[in-house]
Amino acid sequence: MSAGAERRRPRTTARGGFTLPELLVAMAGAGLVLAGLVTFLVAGQQSFLVGANQIEAQQNVRIAIARLTDEIRGAGNGRPPRSPGDDPPPPPRSPAIAAGQTATSFTVQNDWNGNGTIDQGVVVTVNGSLRGEQVTYSFAGGQLLRRESAVDNAAQPIVGGIQGLVFTYLDASGTKTDTPENICSVVVTVQTRPETRQAATYQQGGVVVTMTDTARIRNPGCEQRSGA
Repeated sequence: MSAGAERRRPRTTARGGFTLPELLVAMAGAGLVLAGLVTFLVAGQQSFLVGANQIEAQQNVRIAIARLTDEIRGAGNGRPPRSPGDDPPPPPRSPAIAAGQTATSFTVQNDWNGNGTIDQGVVVTVNGSLRGEQVTYSFAGGQLLRRESAVDNAAQPIVGGIQGLVFTYLDASGTKTDTPENICSVVVTVQTRPETRQAATYQQGGVVVTMTDTARIRNPGCEQRSGA
C-alpha cells in the first residue's frame, strides 16, 4: 500500500471508556440513589421496631396491672368483722395489707382457715388450689416478683421488662395512709419496656409504656369503712 493511501485512511473518533468527569457524575448519582434506599430501609426498620416493642411493652404492663389489681381486690378474706353483741366476740380481723408495705413492695393477707391469725406456715386448699395466708409482691431486677407463704420457696417472677413500679396506699376517703388497718385502695403505677430489647441495641426502637390503675379492697372490713 502506498504512503498516500495510508494517509487517506479515515481515523476513528470512537472512545473506549468513560472519562473521569463522567465516572464522577455516575458515582454521585448512584450514591444519591443508595442513600435514599438506605434512608427508606432504616425508616421502615425503625417503624417495625417501634411497633413490635410497643406491643410487647403494652403486654407486659397489662399482665402486671391485671395480676396486682386482682390480688389486691381479693385480699382480706377470712372471718367476718366483729359486730356489737357478738358473744363471744370473734378475734380481731387481720388487715388486708400487712404492716411494712413500701412504695415497691407489699404483702396481702387472707385468713383462709378463719382462726383470726395470719400464719405464714399454714396451707389451705381454696377452690382446688393450695393457698398460703400471705402473698408478697416486690420489684427487683426488672421483674415483678410474687411469693406465697408456705407455697413458694422463693419469689417467683410474674413478668419482666419492668422499668418502674410504685404503690400508693389510700384510706376510705382517698387520702394517703401508712396504717395497714386503714388501707382500702392501692394505686398501682407500672412502667414497662420490651423485655427482649437490649439497652445497647438500636435505641431508636425504644418504647416505654406507663399505666396506672387503682384497686379497691373488697373485704367486708374495708366495705364498712368506705361506706360501700
